[in-house]
Amino acid sequence: MNNNHTEAQVISTYSRRMKIRTNDGKIGFAKILGKQLKPVCGDIVIIKKEENEPEAIITDILPRKNSLSRKNKYKNKEVLASNLSDIAIIVSNPPSPDWHIVDRYIGAAENMGINAFIICNKDDLQWVDKENTPILNTYRNIGYNVMKCSAKIKKNMEDISKYFEGKTSIFVGQSGVGKSTIINSLIGFNELKTQDISSSNSEGKHTTVNSSLIDLPNGGYVIDSPGVREFLPNLNNEREVLKSFIEIHDYGAKCKFNDCTHIKEDNCAVKTALSENKISQRRYDSYKRLINNIRSSKDQKRY
Repeated sequence: MNNNHTEAQVISTYSRRMKIRTNDGKIGFAKILGKQLKPVCGDIVIIKKEENEPEAIITDILPRKNSLSRKNKYKNKEVLASNLSDIAIIVSNPPSPDWHIVDRYIGAAENMGINAFIICNKDDLQWVDKENTPILNTYRNIGYNVMKCSAKIKKNMEDISKYFEGKTSIFVGQSGVGKSTIINSLIGFNELKTQDISSSNSEGKHTTVNSSLIDLPNGGYVIDSPGVREFLPNLNNEREVLKSFIEIHDYGAKCKFNDCTHIKEDNCAVKTALSENKISQRRYDSYKRLINNIRSSKDQKRY
């Protein structure tokens, strides 16, 4: 590598301008060379420093270990963050939880080969009731960690903090669930802006506009991402959808036909497990939604 080229990590994104941290810990800003490069939070990039120029130039992105991506409104792949160890999915009430969004983030984690973890924030409101407890137990029973906390009153925040030590995690979820509030509690001061729920529709307002990678006091990093009202993971075929639902994938291995879609076929081990309540009907409905999304994108008949 040339003397005027060095590695840096992207820690915040601002359109074509990035906030970066070099290997010696120095923080600065860098512009992107050309229009083809699209760095995201977590990327390791190559920067070039020119004499008499206040900002470096990003000339390349090193290969990513993994990336969280989605389909944008044009159905094209959009990378949101990279080089992650965990996806922390934050839910609360308000806003009313959208469990299909939770399933989709879990599916993204499964396809990336990283951990998914559900945090139920605003536990001071005692919103985890008879309706939501069975849903959360379903996630626990298939192997996902679920923890309750209240960032507002610091309830269980020590346990949350221990979980993220030494990891690089991204906080995702609907607008208004309290992602920024949890991160502020973890780092011990209000670095991130927070905003209340809209009183007119009980939906969250977008506070985080740009993703930022934040150092945790006990080691590790978290990325705060903008809240969503919808999330469509960048899945390209039905096999990737199947991989997103580990319990359906596992029962599917027992099916008579290797190419079983687990929807219309006879002798389907998944449908048998569903009829015996061994698979959640709600999770199965999430699976079918994503299968139909894939089929629609390829102009195939929906199930």
